[in-house]
Amino acid sequence: MHITPEKIKEAAEALECTELKSFMFQEPTAGPLTKPGRSSRSTGRSRRSTRRSTRRSTRRSTRRSTRRSSRRSRRSTRRSRRSTRRSRRSTRRSRRSTRRSRRSTRRSRRSTRRSRRSTRRSRRSTRRSRRSTRRSRRARRSRRS
Repeated sequence: MHITPEKIKEAAEALECTELKSFMFQEPTAGPLTKPGRSSRSTGRSRRSTRRSTRRSTRRSTRRSTRRSSRRSRRSTRRSRRSTRRSRRSTRRSRRSTRRSRRSTRRSRRSTRRSRRSTRRSRRSTRRSRRSTRRSRRARRSRRS
């Protein structure tokens, strides 16, 4: 529903409001709603300024985008390098651990072999000593008799 001056007049007459009547019949003090027409020079200047501003904004945006892309690429390369370093470190560690475990198994085998040898030797020596004691006892007995 659009408010027209006739409707306002009708409302003023119905209310018999003097203030509204005086307001209605005043000359409009506000200027026209549309902007006044510019000269050709001013329009040309404004067009140039808008062109410049658009160029600047496009340059800035392209710079920003290139910076962002370069930053992203740098980040990705850094990440990839880090991951490769980590993987290399982990492979080195695993190799070291396998070497250590092999060494430890070799050492344990050697130690078990040595211990077996030593036990065999000690058994032999005990057997020999027992034999020799038996012989000496026999010899003593035979001498007595």
